[in-house]
Amino acid sequence: MGNGKDLYAILGVAKGASDDEIRKAYRKLARKHHPDVNPGDKSAEERFKDVSVAYDVLGDAAKRKLYDEFGHEGLQPGFDPGRAREYRRWAESGQGFSFRTGPGGFEIPGGGRGRRRRQAEGPTFADIFGEMFGGESEADVADEGPLDLEQALEVDFMDALRGTSLDVSVRRPVPCGQCGGTGRVSRKACTSCGGTGRIEQRERLVVKIPAGVGDGSRVKVPGKGAVSARTNKAGNLVFVVRVRPHPLLERQGKDLTMDVPITVREAVEGKMIRVPTPNGAVQLRVQPGSQSGQRLRLRGRGAPDPKGGDPGDPYVRLMIVVPPAATGLDEALAAIEKAYREDPRAHIRL
Repeated sequence: MGNGKDLYAILGVAKGASDDEIRKAYRKLARKHHPDVNPGDKSAEERFKDVSVAYDVLGDAAKRKLYDEFGHEGLQPGFDPGRAREYRRWAESGQGFSFRTGPGGFEIPGGGRGRRRRQAEGPTFADIFGEMFGGESEADVADEGPLDLEQALEVDFMDALRGTSLDVSVRRPVPCGQCGGTGRVSRKACTSCGGTGRIEQRERLVVKIPAGVGDGSRVKVPGKGAVSARTNKAGNLVFVVRVRPHPLLERQGKDLTMDVPITVREAVEGKMIRVPTPNGAVQLRVQPGSQSGQRLRLRGRGAPDPKGGDPGDPYVRLMIVVPPAATGLDEALAAIEKAYREDPRAHIRL
């Protein structure tokens, strides 16, 4: 994840940045490097992917905590932070390993800080590191059950609004066929899985994204999570949706907002203007005397509700565009200046 790059550096924020600072940095960079803004630019596309991955982690409180404590290793599927902390405490205690010949290869002074041990031999190397990354020792296999897995899934803004199906490559841990998930063959560490009891299985899935899903929504695919070595049943695979920002549209819940430029005359006199929406263009009446920043509502053309409720509303934010300085406008500008009934800054007081 993130190709080992510093995720804070990718977003250009300090490690102690607030959630709001991280969110603003992501939106700024995502818009700058969005594929729709940079068609055909491979470097911008790669930069956009890095920014999206960084926000997927730093924008999630639980993932950010794991990353801050363990780095990229803490984001790997099956990583167990509790066991990692236990091993770290043991390693820092200065006890070290005591090697010996014979079954088991080595033993740990003190019994591995209270972990269950086999009667005839000490825990193996695979027991320690396998447990830290979600594997099981032989003594633990009987207690193991199905595991749900999470994976980030990036979705285009318009695809999230309209719904789509995505071809996705996923990785999930499954019991090793050579050792049956125990991590050992003939009392030796299994060479196929490195003694962890699990191997990584790659699979391609077609994931249906319901229309109207928002950033952070969860799409569950039953039976595609980690597989239990004990029951051979699988947990669920949950995709956490990350919606790419749109260069023109902003979303708040089911409502959409878009800035629409209008001329000075259109603002003063009013006019019908053509406005694009995700469901096709509509005609919108600009009232005489409209102000820059004024919001107009278009009912029922916002984001659909994935649960079948009413759709949201799109809002148009009028932005008056002043023409560049040019000759021949003196009289027109003088007339506009006289039309003001009062000083537009008269209400500003500190």
